[in-house]
Amino acid sequence: MKNIFLTIAFCGLALGAGAATAPNQMTIIDGRGGAKLSETVSFDREEYLSLADLSASWNAQASWSELLGNADLKLPGHVLRFSADNTFFLADGKSYNLFNPVRLYQGELYVPLELFTRFLIPLWGRSIIWDAAGRKLSLGGISPEQIKIPEARRRSQIPEKQGIQKVVVDPGHGGKDPGAVGPTGLQEKDINLEIAFRLKAILEQEYNLIVVMTRSDDTFIPLGDRTRLANQEAADVFISIHCNAAPRKKVKLKTMRGSETYFLSLAKTDDARATAAMENSAIEFEQPQKNVANQDDVQFILWDMVQNEFLTESSDLAELVQESLAGKLPSVPSRGINQAGFYVLNGAYMPAILVETSFISHRDEEKLLKKPDNLKKIARGIADGLEAFAKKYKKELGQ
Repeated sequence: MKNIFLTIAFCGLALGAGAATAPNQMTIIDGRGGAKLSETVSFDREEYLSLADLSASWNAQASWSELLGNADLKLPGHVLRFSADNTFFLADGKSYNLFNPVRLYQGELYVPLELFTRFLIPLWGRSIIWDAAGRKLSLGGISPEQIKIPEARRRSQIPEKQGIQKVVVDPGHGGKDPGAVGPTGLQEKDINLEIAFRLKAILEQEYNLIVVMTRSDDTFIPLGDRTRLANQEAADVFISIHCNAAPRKKVKLKTMRGSETYFLSLAKTDDARATAAMENSAIEFEQPQKNVANQDDVQFILWDMVQNEFLTESSDLAELVQESLAGKLPSVPSRGINQAGFYVLNGAYMPAILVETSFISHRDEEKLLKKPDNLKKIARGIADGLEAFAKKYKKELGQ
């Protein structure tokens, strides 16, 4: 899988060097009315959009063929195929010819705006709407006039000395999605919410931070709506809180334990892949027909590119939070930091991590999660890790 990234990155540098003008901005609207600002670039006076941004807003399954050099987007009822540096593309199996080729630029695939204005809008009708005056592209048939332009900030808009003022805390699962369940019936969704409330109190009272919760009660929130909220709130950091669980094998149930912290990238280990599959299974409550367990890591390539500009910061934040957690709960083994393709981290335009506080499937750690004092220690560990992150990047913490 690493070879795919090397191929994309190398070609992107070769094709994009000195070819693009300064970036502009466009609002992309998804089928639920969610809106986000996307940076565009221009080649030969044609404006280009990031395929990663489009795939996230389209809720598309994205894949890359290293052998053929093709990128596929699978949408509800449609399939698109693109090739880098090629004017030809396929829409539902039929070939069309662009005036401007698909580009690889700074490690990402970009498609020209004419893909929509010349082809997809005439072909697919009102499911796609382009508002040239307002610079809004609706991918779900929602009128752009109804949508307010979001305030989400991209890195180019953030001053170097920008502090951390707003944090989105995401208690994993909720409502009809209980998450993992412990040996005595303890539900992950309840523990996640308890830790989130304690973390919120610490960040507000001690650091004077603005804290936004993706849920404040036992409510089911779709995975995509969680990072969409963070983007709309222009949050500086996104923290998703979870409890881990071992695969349903007797040996694994008895032995697997510990805390670990993740950031969004391609999974490197089977355990990381299994953890991501477990947390991503929540999407089955939204789309029952989607089999998350059978999805390959290659489908996260374009998603990973969306968050790539914050990759280093996310990795550092994960490391500092994990170190802090290990110090607060010495009885819980530290499994370190890891990376995997989590839906809930997809599309976050900010440093974003997912914390697996412990294994709810392990009897000893389930007992730990039942004690309020230990939940307070977990929240304190996450808060202290965030403080260490702010110090490392010389960012003021709080208002």
